[in-house]
Amino acid sequence: MSQHHILDSAAAYAQLQQEAMAWQVLLWSGEVTADQQHAFEVWLAISDAHQQAWSEIEIMQQKLQLVPQATIGLVRHKMPSAKRRQLLQLLGLAAVTGSAIPLVRQSDSWHTLAADYRTHTGQQEKVVLADGSQLVMNTSTSVDIAYSARERKLILHAGEIYISTAPDLVQARPLLVQTRHGTATALGTKFNVRLKQHETRVSVDEGAVKLQSANGLHGLTIVSGMQAGLLEGALSKVSANGNENAWLDGRLVAEQLRLGDFLDELSRYRTGVIRYDETVANMLVSGVFPLLDTDRVLQSLLQALPLRIDYFSRYWVRVHAA
Repeated sequence: MSQHHILDSAAAYAQLQQEAMAWQVLLWSGEVTADQQHAFEVWLAISDAHQQAWSEIEIMQQKLQLVPQATIGLVRHKMPSAKRRQLLQLLGLAAVTGSAIPLVRQSDSWHTLAADYRTHTGQQEKVVLADGSQLVMNTSTSVDIAYSARERKLILHAGEIYISTAPDLVQARPLLVQTRHGTATALGTKFNVRLKQHETRVSVDEGAVKLQSANGLHGLTIVSGMQAGLLEGALSKVSANGNENAWLDGRLVAEQLRLGDFLDELSRYRTGVIRYDETVANMLVSGVFPLLDTDRVLQSLLQALPLRIDYFSRYWVRVHAA
């Protein structure tokens, strides 16, 4: 088995663990609907790997019984719904590692849940920062704001952001976005940063952005209309912008895009799961689609391509060849 295949398998199982954690939080919150319960049962039955991931969550739940009941009761009954789920998840993460809270705080899950600003699936949000810079967060995004006397730093833990920078009139501090792959420093600009599993993709609308890899060995400056990627200890080649920022207008634009890639992108904006057969993955899609109505997008695909779409529940969709 190749090293690349091992890494992909590990990443896929890590995603299953995250999904299992999300189901645990929902089910334990006491707010689950009948449709959500059915969706969970469908998810659990998909494969042995799903059942293994869930069994690990059940072990975690047993450990969670060691958390003082007064604390659990406070979280369950005294906190607002959204914050309650977040804190229940943090308690679950703490239970997995016993008393090793410092390790939890270093994890991606901790940073994602405890970030200064977060959006959920399908949600977008605009924020005006203390210096007047404007931040737009795309779906499933979490970001920390770390302004200091030396710099204005945004730490992107997950998702995608668009930044319109404002000049720092007091100290002329640089504004930069940091991810696990490196940093993107604004040079008077508007730019987009998307954090993917193996890459941070940066595209520039106005001005320029300086990229620096996490190991400090590679750097380049990209200008308006161009994009490049921060990789693990490297940088990708510079290329022209496409339709990456159409999400700002609530649109998904496809130009001869593989259906598999299209559905993967659409799934970022839809609660639940979109699965597709490999027999349809290489079909090509073109068009402009509304991100706020993913059901409408799926139905439009039936008019353009020889497909069949099965809805096992509101949260589980599978796309086949007709």
